[in-house]
Amino acid sequence: MKPALAPSDHTITIPTATTAESSTPTTHTYHLRSLRSTPEEEGHQFHTDIVKWTEFCASVFSYKPNPPPPSYFARHYHNDPRRDPALVRVLIHCPDDSEEDRINGEIVSSVRIFRRTLSTGSSSSSSSARMIEAGGIGEVCTSPNHQRRGLSKILLKDALNIMSTSCKDGGEDDDEDGG
Repeated sequence: MKPALAPSDHTITIPTATTAESSTPTTHTYHLRSLRSTPEEEGHQFHTDIVKWTEFCASVFSYKPNPPPPSYFARHYHNDPRRDPALVRVLIHCPDDSEEDRINGEIVSSVRIFRRTLSTGSSSSSSSARMIEAGGIGEVCTSPNHQRRGLSKILLKDALNIMSTSCKDGGEDDDEDGG
């Protein structure tokens, strides 16, 4: 099986329209990146970004009559057998466009990519099943203060690019001798 593609990080600047209050157009700067895991004391792995991400998702869906808590999104992530923080893509608001903003800034939009291996079943000419890679998308959400700027569209295009690049040969597993 192929390793997951290491998604790239980059900064995006989006101009906003002028308003009645101001005739000067403004821009908003966002940093597109994956979630990162950081080592914690005593050798345990603690997913600082995962905690921030679950809290962000819960806040976006808090308007619902029975809103899901952060633990709902944490369960989705931790129960995924192929979980990978690199496949949770987020846009971080970077008002100062600083390195500090890119690392610790506010998550304002999110998408999660699910990787799965599917069996097509066996064919009549072969007794072995063909395995293919498939991808899914979930936890697509944007903070209400940053909606209507195309942020989810940016993340969805990024997710589709990651999935198509990591499965560009149709998702078939390669064996050791290139077959």
